[in-house]
Amino acid sequence: MVFNILNKLRDSKLWWVDVVFYFIISSLIATILCYLIFAVKISLQKESIKDFEARLITVGTEEQKEMEKQIFVQQKRINDYAPLIKEHKIPSNVLAFLEKNTLPNVWYSRFSVGNKSADITLSGEAESVEIFSKQVSVFEQNEYVTKITVLNSTPGEKGRVTFNLVISLDPKILDFVAGEVIPEIVPEITPEPTSN
Repeated sequence: MVFNILNKLRDSKLWWVDVVFYFIISSLIATILCYLIFAVKISLQKESIKDFEARLITVGTEEQKEMEKQIFVQQKRINDYAPLIKEHKIPSNVLAFLEKNTLPNVWYSRFSVGNKSADITLSGEAESVEIFSKQVSVFEQNEYVTKITVLNSTPGEKGRVTFNLVISLDPKILDFVAGEVIPEIVPEITPEPTSN
């Protein structure tokens, strides 16, 4: 049956059959030519790369080549540790934060830092209500502080104030960034008038 249809098409000499036939033949020839052209270009590029590598081997002394190998080995080692360093947390940054942002007339008797978060729970004593208020203000001005919650503050003996507060810090403070220093806010402390 298929042969009958092909024979009828051949015998009928339809014009579009010739067009399709010549189009297919020309496409096949174009494909073969493109393949050959790309094969020659790839071959030329491979030869060019081999020549370049041969010239590259002759450049430099043996000592320089050995140093270059060592550099590549060290670079690989650095790249192996980079993900670990990126994920490393530095809890001592919290201590540096407290050291730089605590007024001289404030003492901490207890503090704790959350395991996963950068929340600090502080218990301590300030010389006066005014000093405690200034201390909270210093914490509020710091760019790493996101929230401060005063759990309680009670006046004690000699005008001192005992307090408990929670400071929520930005988790970025725990990130390791080489050479980065925690910014310090220098508080303005006005001396209290003394009575004579």
